[in-house]
Amino acid sequence: MATEIYLVKVGMSMTEGVVDEWYIADGDRVEVGDLIYRLETEKVNLDVDAEAAGIVKHLIGEGVTKEPGDVVGYIFADGEAIPDDLASLGGGVAEVGSTPEQAATPTASVTAITTPSGGRIMSSPAARRLAGELGIDYTTLAGSGPAGRIVEADVQAAAQNSQTETSSSSSPSSPMARKLARELGVDLATVKGTGPGGRITKDDVEAASKAPTPSTPIVSSTESTAVPIRGMRKTIAERMHTSLTEMAQLTMDMDVTMDDAIKLRGQLVEEWADEGVKPTYTDLVIRAVARALEKHPLMNASWGDKEITLHGDIHVGMAVSLDEGLIVPVARYANAISVKDLAAETSRLAQAARDSSLSIDDLQGGTFTVSALGMMGVDSFTPIINSPQAGILGVNRIRDDVAWEGDRPVKTQVMRLSLTWDHRVLDGAPAAAFLGEVKALLESPYRLLL
Repeated sequence: MATEIYLVKVGMSMTEGVVDEWYIADGDRVEVGDLIYRLETEKVNLDVDAEAAGIVKHLIGEGVTKEPGDVVGYIFADGEAIPDDLASLGGGVAEVGSTPEQAATPTASVTAITTPSGGRIMSSPAARRLAGELGIDYTTLAGSGPAGRIVEADVQAAAQNSQTETSSSSSPSSPMARKLARELGVDLATVKGTGPGGRITKDDVEAASKAPTPSTPIVSSTESTAVPIRGMRKTIAERMHTSLTEMAQLTMDMDVTMDDAIKLRGQLVEEWADEGVKPTYTDLVIRAVARALEKHPLMNASWGDKEITLHGDIHVGMAVSLDEGLIVPVARYANAISVKDLAAETSRLAQAARDSSLSIDDLQGGTFTVSALGMMGVDSFTPIINSPQAGILGVNRIRDDVAWEGDRPVKTQVMRLSLTWDHRVLDGAPAAAFLGEVKALLESPYRLLL
């Protein structure tokens, strides 16, 4: 009997997912443990392994949103008859964009995607196989998939461009030159090669891109592109809209003198350099927030239908910006662990977020969130609460300012903190008291080491 391929459930909160890419083409053979499809969820992207060997038949196409437990395909054993109508097997009908009735949620083997390490290129098995068949060096391609992953479409486009370039240019060109020409919009037919045998090199393309061109009327021929709202972008949109419509959110700002915090961070960076730990200003803010939450438990709370939950533990989420959206891994027990351990953990979480290697545990359990835009030169912004938490703190840039010692102006460095809180949970005065405690801790930062 055929083995069902399920849309696997990753974490208790997962409600839907997308088969972002089939690694095994419809009708091709798969072995146990081979990657069979790429799963895109609202929080993480994962590669799913095959649990059986045989011929793969797709029940749905790529980009289809399903619920955990839905059957997305089958694996037929060697010699097993494959029916023309897969719906006769009871898993639904082949489709492109609709969602069938729910099925029982299965478990399956899932391998987290790892990032390039030691120069390895992120690419799908299907893309590598096609590149081998077409004689394309996939390591020179710019990936259009999630996180820059090279997919089949990239290889096919490279093959077409290669054919076009071969027919339109009398001079041979290197793979790097062709890749750069595509990126810079340079027509290789107009480039004179300076390499051996007239071969067009990367330097030739760069020079051609900088050469003046005759003035011609500007005609726009770029078509609009529709980007599907799904995965992380869809989740962010839904949650932010829900947060704003269901909460009574207000924001207040407060300036913090950072002179002593800047000195402390410099000392800690130097002291922990041999251990590879480099604390950031955001680490100091997270630590100050965690300590302030100990004294202001209403800020470490969640609003419910009938009650307000005051959380016993303090787990601070840290917003990390990715190309595909914002993700919030969680630094657990941020008030209890040492500043050094906190800095090491936030560094790990940030790198794992960029590598798409965060675990579900890394993303769950946050009781308060810190979002930093200071590195972007932002002076003030209105962060939106990560529901159902009661508050979120925005961290802005450190700027030069002037303080007064009597009648004498003194140069100082200041950072503005932007606190958004749920007025249903606590009023303005206790919210201001919490923010004032964070300010006091950052202005006497050695207390954070205790």
